[in-house]
Amino acid sequence: MNKPTRKDVIELYRAARQLLLNVERTPFLDASLDRLRAALGPFEESQLAALAVTVNAEQELYVIPCGDGYSCLGFDVLLARHNAVAAWLRSEGLDADDLPRESRGTMPAYHAYTALMDRAASYCQRNNLRCPAELTPQLIGLEGKRVEVVDRHGQRRRFIVGKSTGWQPCHLEIARRDSSGGPAVTGAPFQSVCVVARQEAFI
Repeated sequence: MNKPTRKDVIELYRAARQLLLNVERTPFLDASLDRLRAALGPFEESQLAALAVTVNAEQELYVIPCGDGYSCLGFDVLLARHNAVAAWLRSEGLDADDLPRESRGTMPAYHAYTALMDRAASYCQRNNLRCPAELTPQLIGLEGKRVEVVDRHGQRRRFIVGKSTGWQPCHLEIARRDSSGGPAVTGAPFQSVCVVARQEAFI
C-alpha cells in the first residue's frame, strides 16, 4: 500500500470534518463521534500551519495568504464575528462557545473562528438558512429603500440599502438604482436613520 500523499490526507480530513457537521443534530451519532473529533485535532493544527497565516501584532491583524497576495482580518473584527455567529447558532439550538477576550490576537482564536465559520456555513446549507449575524440591525426591513444616515462618526450620507448573497449576507450601500452593486455598510451603529424614498429598488 502506497503512503498517502499530503493531498490525500487533506481530502480525508475534509471528508471527516464534513461528516461531523452533517450529524451535528443527530444526538446518538453525534455522541459516538467524539473519538473522531479528537483524532482530527492534530490535522486541524497542520491545516492552519499549511495556510501560513501570521499575526501582525503591531497593526492588530491576521495576515492570510490569498491567491498571489494576502488579505487581512482585524483582531476585534474576528472576535465580534465569531461571537455573533456563535450567538446565532445557540439561538438555533446548537452548542457554540464565545471566544474569550484574552484569546484576542492568538492563533487558537483564529483556528476557532475558521472552524465555527465552516460549521455555520454547512448548517445553513443543509437547512436552507442564511445567518443574519453580519446584517446591520438598524437597516433590517429597509432593504430596497433609499435612506439617509448619520453614522457613528457624525458623517451624513444617502444610499439604497442592498443585501449581499451567500450564507452570511451583509447590507450594502448602493449608490444608484442602476448600480450593479456596492460596498458593505460601514459606520454603524448609526446616530440616525431616515427613509428618504419608499420606492422599491433591487436587493
